Amino acid sequence: MAHSSDSRAPRAVFLFSGGLDSILGAELLLRLGVEVTLLRLHSIFFPPREEGYAPDCPALVREVSEEMLGLVRNPHYGFGKNMNPCLDCKEMMYGKAWREAGRIGADFVATGEVLGQRPMSQREDAFRRMEKGAGLVGKIVRPLSGRLLPESDAERQGLIERNDLLALRGRSRKEQMALAQQWGIQDYPSPAGGCRLTDPQFAGRVAALTKMGLLSVPVLRAVRHGRFFPLDGGSFALVGRNHEDNQRLERDAPAGALLLRIEDRPGPLACLIGAPSTEVGTGPSIEALTEAKRLVVRYSRFDDLPLSQVQVARRRAEGEGP
Repeated sequence: MAHSSDSRAPRAVFLFSGGLDSILGAELLLRLGVEVTLLRLHSIFFPPREEGYAPDCPALVREVSEEMLGLVRNPHYGFGKNMNPCLDCKEMMYGKAWREAGRIGADFVATGEVLGQRPMSQREDAFRRMEKGAGLVGKIVRPLSGRLLPESDAERQGLIERNDLLALRGRSRKEQMALAQQWGIQDYPSPAGGCRLTDPQFAGRVAALTKMGLLSVPVLRAVRHGRFFPLDGGSFALVGRNHEDNQRLERDAPAGALLLRIEDRPGPLACLIGAPSTEVGTGPSIEALTEAKRLVVRYSRFDDLPLSQVQVARRRAEGEGP
């Protein structure tokens, strides 16, 4: 086992997603005698993973939704197939992890990245580009593919041995699953895309919000639910698909949104969000409100109901009076 220059065990901050690759990468470092601190970065764009195995070591949680919004608005490296600024996102994560490493006295940053697993962000040239952009060339250790990649600073300094690292490559998870079985790790999530921005439907909503000038964390919480309808004057409506969807929409509607439902009858809830119709900010236009009412009736079982039967209430901000 390698040691740092002051004879203590090496320390690492590990960017931990909760997926199998990050589980195995952190577990490997622990087995090599590295003191690992997990760093979980939470965002409106990263759905929480189902609970499963996590290495037995300290963990930090940091919220990065606002930073992610900045990357979506202006990605330096551009987008992937949809609205996913993968290279910018990973570069930001490297920087966050390195700052945490400095704060807790860790020697290096590590990730569960596997060479060739993702077409945009997990190529050798992409690794180098993101490290350079973050000012961290050579400072990121990828233990699952380390033997296939250029030597890291941690290897040069004798903190870890290159022969102890793995040489995984490609999209198949067979080797990872075999390793998990060998190490007795069973409770791990199935492979998933991870980021909502790679989903075409959600990415389309993000693009529409960007064009409307309505891209914000509170609005993004709401647009995870319901059917999405762009309306008059830079407004849009979300219409619940079922009772559970209605509940989620009501829970996540941002302050200032209008909530529409049919009086005393079952049916969809609509959430109307948009630019104010006047300079004093009275809310979405009359035309947008009328169209939202029509949508509530259309998706109910009472399609001949007069629009006057649709109730409208404004979502107040926390602490706001009646």
